[in-house]
Amino acid sequence: MADAKATGTSADKSVQDGQLLGEPVGPEAAATEADLDETAQEELDEKLRREREARAQALTLEIVGDLPYAEVKPPENVLFVCKLNPVTEDEDLDLIFSRFGKIVSCEVIRDKRTGDSLQYAFIEFEDQKACEQAYFKMQGVLIDDHRIHVDFSQSVCFSPIALVLQD
Repeated sequence: MADAKATGTSADKSVQDGQLLGEPVGPEAAATEADLDETAQEELDEKLRREREARAQALTLEIVGDLPYAEVKPPENVLFVCKLNPVTEDEDLDLIFSRFGKIVSCEVIRDKRTGDSLQYAFIEFEDQKACEQAYFKMQGVLIDDHRIHVDFSQSVCFSPIALVLQD
């Protein structure tokens, strides 16, 4: 009877101390919580530092005139296509990419002085879904004997707000 009472007392004491199935108690628990708090604080500090750095870089680009305003994002319905054959024309790309959806604009970028193709283009789709389909299906396709590379545009000069601000 005394054993049962003693056992009950030690079980009650361990529950009161917060020890359940091997959870650390005392200094070990405090050290673990401190490590977790320190790691979480370091991650938060790093994230805030990266955000401040990105804002500063965007502001610098705005000041030198590369961005119309610091918070601008590239459009999600424009593809960048490169490694084109110099003979590939706007109409060729329009015809090939139009199978994915309505194309708003398709422009092979040309040298201002000579008019020669710079062998890359921007294709703007009416909707983002068509743009994504073209991105996934057209990567590495042969056009005029050149294997093209397709990516989402990172340029903000094709966004509607940038075009308005340029005028």
